[in-house]
Amino acid sequence: MTEKLGVLLVDVPEPKRFYYMYVMDIEIGGKTVYTTDESDDREDVIDDAYKCIQEEAKKYPQFRWVALEELE
Repeated sequence: MTEKLGVLLVDVPEPKRFYYMYVMDIEIGGKTVYTTDESDDREDVIDDAYKCIQEEAKKYPQFRWVALEELE
């Protein structure tokens, strides 16, 4: 069985400017660094967000893991 991939979302209080705030990984100088980005577009999150399985997400309790297919 293949484990589901998901993304790490940042929960911010209402009112908020964007629907999604998410963790993304980018490469700078040959090294992976992590940052956040925001969007109202689900497809942006699917394309750009850092993806991990739920087990890995447990290392980051400050974020909320959501399976890709469950993104609203």
